[in-house]
Amino acid sequence: MAGPDPRPYLAAAKYPCGRDELLRAAAAAGAGDDILGPLGTLPASDYADGDRVWEAVRDCDGASIHDTAKEAP
Repeated sequence: MAGPDPRPYLAAAKYPCGRDELLRAAAAAGAGDDILGPLGTLPASDYADGDRVWEAVRDCDGASIHDTAKEAP
């Protein structure tokens, strides 16, 4: 299961935006690890709106698709 819906915590996000903005907006809105964790696994692409974010989180289904070790130079 992908976890709770992050959209209530993303009202202040300025779309389109990437993962970093989503994490900032969610943290500022008081989101816990159950929201921030799945958002942190999203690809660093731009998301058009909260519905696209929720779709990406559900598609991820809790699996880490963001491997930071492979991104390091």
